[in-house]
Amino acid sequence: MGNIFKSVKINDTHMLNNLGLALSRVDCVQPPEPKINTQDIPGADGILDLTESLVGRTLYNNRIITMEFGRGLEKSAWPTMYSRVQSLFHGKQVKVIFDDDTEYYYSGRAAVSDYTRTQMLGTLVITVNADPYKYEMYGGLDDWLWDPFNFQTGIIRSYKNLTVSGTRDVRIIGRDKIIVPLIISNASMTVTFKGKIYNIVAGNNKIYDIEIMEGDNTLTFTGNGVISIDYRGGIL
Repeated sequence: MGNIFKSVKINDTHMLNNLGLALSRVDCVQPPEPKINTQDIPGADGILDLTESLVGRTLYNNRIITMEFGRGLEKSAWPTMYSRVQSLFHGKQVKVIFDDDTEYYYSGRAAVSDYTRTQMLGTLVITVNADPYKYEMYGGLDDWLWDPFNFQTGIIRSYKNLTVSGTRDVRIIGRDKIIVPLIISNASMTVTFKGKIYNIVAGNNKIYDIEIMEGDNTLTFTGNGVISIDYRGGIL
């Protein structure tokens, strides 16, 4: 039976189930700040907005995730608990999965702070300086599972060990984040994307003109061999 309290998993540690630390608030994740670029226009009304002028889209700063935890514990046991939390997370790269959003994870670097304690109750804060996007739990190379899949919003990504014998189309539904996928091949062949043909060598291939954007993207492989595509969607 699941917990009635919503919590969070950080790396391999579920904060409530494994440490007994309860999440004190659920509004931990706030939107990332857009990188707004404006210039004043002397002698004219308004401003010149150049936000999308560099790459044609809005860019974002990292987002800050602030999680406050508390637990009733003997006062003498809190130093050990605080040290354990620091050893697990402080200054380390972490993956954060909230119980009410298990299809996605946040990635960033954690800091432990604001440790306080009374006779029985202790609290601490874990802050994560995270990427602006949250990422799909399952990418194109991961084994796909039925249980956590959301049939309303989920996308089945099965891009592992695809056989190419002549020509094969691979359709990728892109999310918000523009991503250059890693194409892994066991043989030389070509791939066509948006009317342009690119050479693929045996091994790992990063073709920076192949950007998976939001919506339908089709890659057409020509040759003979087996390919895999490492793509993981990201949304705000």
